[in-house]
Amino acid sequence: MKALKILGMVLCLSGCIYAGEFSVLPWRDDVVAGLSGYQIEYLDRQSEKLLKTEVLQESSFKANKLLTAFKGYTIVDTKSYSKNYYVQESLVAPESAQLISGYAPASVEGGKKYDIIGQVDIQDKLYYVLASGKPTYVFLADENYVLQDHIATIRDDKLVMIEGKFVITPENFKFEPITKSRIVQSDMVTGFEIKYQGIQSGAMVFSLMEYDAGGQTGEFINYSFENKPGVIEIAGIRIKVFYANDSKLEYMIIVK
Repeated sequence: MKALKILGMVLCLSGCIYAGEFSVLPWRDDVVAGLSGYQIEYLDRQSEKLLKTEVLQESSFKANKLLTAFKGYTIVDTKSYSKNYYVQESLVAPESAQLISGYAPASVEGGKKYDIIGQVDIQDKLYYVLASGKPTYVFLADENYVLQDHIATIRDDKLVMIEGKFVITPENFKFEPITKSRIVQSDMVTGFEIKYQGIQSGAMVFSLMEYDAGGQTGEFINYSFENKPGVIEIAGIRIKVFYANDSKLEYMIIVK
């Protein structure tokens, strides 16, 4: 009878330790998370990774050509935009696979797409974190997309390895990568506009409007120059003046 009681206690403890996919002892999981958690570098909400950003310049003037602008008209209009290049990576299982261990088994469904939600560095090796389709665990694949014989859970934005190795069938199962890319161009980030404002008190007058991010607001500045042929410079733009009166300006934008 005593032996039966002991056996019953062991079975009860076993039921507390394992349930569902893996260990659910809260205090023990917290300790494991603190000691062996790995920081995850997440992709953004759309599972995309920003590869690079370019800044583009767009100008309305023709360089090194004789031009005419009337009073109140723009002579130089320059805008800057940002262009972001994104890539979205997913992995496809070419066939079904099973991960078997002393815990409840896990499986990979053939033909299914598994999104890469982030990556993690473990002992100087990079691993992709794959959504398994279940809230309880994630898969890991190395840089060659080979499925790893461990699964993990995520606690406080850290990857926590679940104890025990899994036997993978078929052996050396490997995902196939799918990459999608897209380019997003922003609204105007910065820019400026130079206008000819005629002659005031014998001087040529120009106005410069420098736009803030988004092009909604800006700073307005007036510049005055002696009314004579020659080269002037505003906001880094070199302007060669040939002739100016109160109604029009004959000029050239000098670009080397």
